[in-house]
Amino acid sequence: MNKCKLNLLWAACAATVALSACGGGDDDSAAPAPAPAPAEGGLYDVTKVDGRRFTKSAVASNEKTLSDLPAVQANTLHLGALPKEQTFYDYGPGKALKVGAARDLAPTQTDAGTRSTLTWSRNAAGQNVGALRVQAEGAKGLRLGLLVSSLPDAAVLQVSSTQSGRTVYEVTGAEVNARLADNAAAGETGSASRTWWTPDLGGDTVALQITLPAGVDTSALAVSIPTLSHIFLAANTTSDQVKDIGDSDSCELDVTCYQTGANERDAVARMLFVKDGASYLCTGTLLNDAAQSNRPYFLSANHCINTQTAASTLQTDWFFRSASCGRFQVMGAATTLSNGARLLYASATNDMLLVQLNDQPPSGAWMAGWDAAPNGVQSVFDIHHPSGDLAKISGGQVTSYSNCVANANCTPTSNPNAPYLQVTWSQGTTEGGSSGSGLLKSTGHVIGTLFGGSASCSYKQGTDNFGRLSVGFSNGMNRWLVAKDPSAL
Repeated sequence: MNKCKLNLLWAACAATVALSACGGGDDDSAAPAPAPAPAEGGLYDVTKVDGRRFTKSAVASNEKTLSDLPAVQANTLHLGALPKEQTFYDYGPGKALKVGAARDLAPTQTDAGTRSTLTWSRNAAGQNVGALRVQAEGAKGLRLGLLVSSLPDAAVLQVSSTQSGRTVYEVTGAEVNARLADNAAAGETGSASRTWWTPDLGGDTVALQITLPAGVDTSALAVSIPTLSHIFLAANTTSDQVKDIGDSDSCELDVTCYQTGANERDAVARMLFVKDGASYLCTGTLLNDAAQSNRPYFLSANHCINTQTAASTLQTDWFFRSASCGRFQVMGAATTLSNGARLLYASATNDMLLVQLNDQPPSGAWMAGWDAAPNGVQSVFDIHHPSGDLAKISGGQVTSYSNCVANANCTPTSNPNAPYLQVTWSQGTTEGGSSGSGLLKSTGHVIGTLFGGSASCSYKQGTDNFGRLSVGFSNGMNRWLVAKDPSAL
């Protein structure tokens, strides 16, 4: 195999150039291309689809403001600081970046304990309203795990945080029950599958308010809160300073400073999700499909999420990048979606994940193109969130095929059927939190997702390994990406 270095032509913007000249323009590639001609059966006969701008109107937001809600009294549960030995950023090849630890809540371990801990009142409509707060010393964010035995569909749950200002996340009992029904429909059992996780709104205090339907007694609420996820890396998007969000290494490159990936960066989102009470960060990419259906197919790594229960906890941060080149401030369009996703495909063969988001993407998102044809040596780039930081970009070249083992390093091979591609970076690198990010050809088509590797700022001769989209496509992802009638899936 030819392993010669391939030049990647980067177009870095001078500090004096306007943001639109630094990749901030709206090159939407005009109108969406027509869908390809259908083949026999239920799939289009294509292995490559171009990217395009998301065109469907977004659905109503779950966000409200405090001014929309009457003030209520609430008990506050206080937790001390998380033990230092639990605050390490655990990551490595084939491992998601751990940024939060599970903690028990003793007073709310049972349904009865939760009902008695909630402060109950009656609102003007005669509805029973229960409220509580949880404060954990030093927490950068808190997610409460509600273990649901019985929750009326017409109940309304509201979550707020002192850090999120006047923003309140509101969801109905029906929406919570639908997420848990997804877990059950996937055949997943146990308490984790019956647990709904509140979104991370940042800060060391979270408030929960549950309003029951009129005429429904408090005894109808059978919900406990046995655990919470204590986030020790400031993952919330409301922070203004990069150092409060993630501390990526010195050689990482601000994506806002480059014209390369000017569209594709709008397809990339930072992922926050929960497994066994612990919180993790990865990166994922919104994909277009052959039918131009606007369905929010989202690509990442199997080692990030591989169960429906974890997919139901998914929170995604969009446009999470610097407001201008080199500036330590989040752009104003940053948006968070918190309603989880439906697991479609997860495979350890090439460490690949495909889900369909339960939320519509935000306005202005890009649906990335992809190429499922076999790929060899070529120039590539990657847009990702190292250490949970604002979006960065890396450039390099595919140098080999490779084989990888879970939680282990990879071995290069000349076998063109190997499930991974090995990449050497000439600019930038990846870190924990970059896992699952899309490997893109110079044309902007996704060809893989990040498993991990030895590359770092201090070891620039190291390599990274990406699961091959061509393998995932032929092993089942084509069912969704080239379906003639996605609504039938």
